[in-house]
Amino acid sequence: MTTPDERSLLQLFEQIVPAERWRELEGGESQAQIYSLPVVVWMMLFQRLNERGTQQEAVHQIAMGGLDGLLPDCKRVREGTISPDTGGYARACGRASIGTLGKVCDELLGQLRERVEPQPDFDLPVMLFDGTSLSLEHGSELLKAYPPGSNQYGEGHWGILKVLGLHDLQTGIALRPAWGPMYGAHAVSEQQLAEEALAQAPPRSVVIGDGNFGVFSFAYAVDQSQRSVLFRLTKQRAHSLQATELLPTGERSMCWRPTRKDREKHPALPKEAKVEGRLIVVTKDGFRETLYLFTTLEADWEKVVALYAKRWHIELDLRALKRTLRLHHLRGKTREAVEKELLIAVVAYGLVRAFMALAARRVGLQPRDLSFTRCYGLLNAISGTLCSPVPKEREQGFEKVLRYMGKSKLPKRSKRRSFPRATWGFRQAFPTRGPGDSGAKSK
Repeated sequence: MTTPDERSLLQLFEQIVPAERWRELEGGESQAQIYSLPVVVWMMLFQRLNERGTQQEAVHQIAMGGLDGLLPDCKRVREGTISPDTGGYARACGRASIGTLGKVCDELLGQLRERVEPQPDFDLPVMLFDGTSLSLEHGSELLKAYPPGSNQYGEGHWGILKVLGLHDLQTGIALRPAWGPMYGAHAVSEQQLAEEALAQAPPRSVVIGDGNFGVFSFAYAVDQSQRSVLFRLTKQRAHSLQATELLPTGERSMCWRPTRKDREKHPALPKEAKVEGRLIVVTKDGFRETLYLFTTLEADWEKVVALYAKRWHIELDLRALKRTLRLHHLRGKTREAVEKELLIAVVAYGLVRAFMALAARRVGLQPRDLSFTRCYGLLNAISGTLCSPVPKEREQGFEKVLRYMGKSKLPKRSKRRSFPRATWGFRQAFPTRGPGDSGAKSK
């Protein structure tokens, strides 16, 4: 039986956001055309929830009556004569500004977090921070905004976008990411993006990051925001903080102050800047190397180490976004199209995670006990039914997808899988082609 909380998620899937909120996002203007903002947003979401993910698939969905509940009352809708061509939809996507889609993204992700509130394993909300890179199409505008990388063989072909994701530890639901160029004169670091994204983390939450985030400037920013820090430190940085005194396992309270180099890189740091916390050193069987942690949490060190071990979940989350939701290479031809594509993908990911959280609650599991890939496939298969204009069909589809998601449990392996690192050889280069040649030019 559908509970009130579950029903609210189904309503969210039906309407995306309430009608009065759409009017605010649209600036209060009447949208008489078929491709109004709510229709465009849902069709973009459908593209991400569909395994093919083409504009044509989204247009087929609307032409077949899959979004009748969102469509305006106009002649083409009543007569069933909506064009199956993608031109109108493509133009409507262009009309939706990145600012408006950013507000829609924040609205949806915020509602998902409100409607799916499982009991946290820890006393406070825990947010995982990590960065990744995405490749872009080869176009003059994109290459100028997001330059490609280069190595000893020359400059790359694709532009590269650096993305900083922040995900809820228990549910996996993401917040709006921060992004910027990975290379070029305006390249940004993951720490810069993390400070930009920090304001979105829930108040008084715990921020977990790997050694790349274990620097004074970011630890200070988190501490000043009244959030708790749990970062891994590199061996070199940990030793500079006298971690060798604690080997092989130990902990001590410490006051972390910026070094001269920290102040050179971040001249805005106040003279009295410091972070009061604990340095924890752990050497255990099963660890590839000694673990150095800095935290402002007051929990027992065993609990802190166990909490940090769950940081690996964001690696799996980013893999799901890049591979299962096909975000590894963005297909937009302009900077704004790329950024819209990124925002919509994060919202689609959050929808899947929200359904997983409800399905897990029904069967007494944790949301991360379920397979994201299987649940994504189930939602892909049933998404048209969930938007059916017939209420009974929507309810039946909702019950069915939650029931099957609850059976999509990840296997319990008796032995942890290991994939040793290996070096791949360089592939044979293709022969170059000269101007005016009708065939390949041999070297």
